[in-house]
Amino acid sequence: MNQIDYHIEAVLFDFEGTLVDFQWQLEQAVSEIIISLEKAGYPPDLFGIDPSYAHIYNKSMELTLCEDDIQSLMIKNIISSTYDNYDLDALSRWNLYPDTIEVLDRLGGDGYKLGLVTNIGQVALSTALGRFDLTERFDIIISRNDVARLKPDPEGLFIALDRLNSAADEAIFIGDSVNDIDAASAAGIFSCYLSGGENSSTTGVNFDADYEIQSLNQLSLLLNNDFR
Repeated sequence: MNQIDYHIEAVLFDFEGTLVDFQWQLEQAVSEIIISLEKAGYPPDLFGIDPSYAHIYNKSMELTLCEDDIQSLMIKNIISSTYDNYDLDALSRWNLYPDTIEVLDRLGGDGYKLGLVTNIGQVALSTALGRFDLTERFDIIISRNDVARLKPDPEGLFIALDRLNSAADEAIFIGDSVNDIDAASAAGIFSCYLSGGENSSTTGVNFDADYEIQSLNQLSLLLNNDFR
């Protein structure tokens, strides 16, 4: 993309697959949660063919709006406990990408507002951020527990923009999945796909990121070259 007349002031990041390596057991989690929800009265066909973990979460939250308080709480507890368990499983194997700290410090030193918007829950996320010394490097952190709907819904990005007091056309979101790119598009934010994470290949999927990089180290060059 050629240089454009926009000024980027907020740089938002996904977490797993973007700042740390991707370790979430997607297929196993989807299989387990579908079985648990079926036992609770939600048949698999409610979630469509080959649903993603994020779609299952968002659809379940939508369905609970029509339930009584007890049923709604039960479904939310099933979802939360299952996803928290898979978060913690991934936490046990996460490794920080070698350029993460350098890139965040460089961007922070250059005056960018830095935000984190992730589908990971607060329990595992807070532990990981502390372990990798990342907490204080962000101006805003949005986890699964801060939103009603996960990415690709743009809710988390809208919350981050509001708290950073930044406009959508002054922000860019870096992520490793189609969910990330779709969320950025829905929020009106510039999107940047980092290869090698959750969606390591975009072949055969509807994928339309504004930018693509192979490592975080390429981000500063992108911001300097493509934005004024």
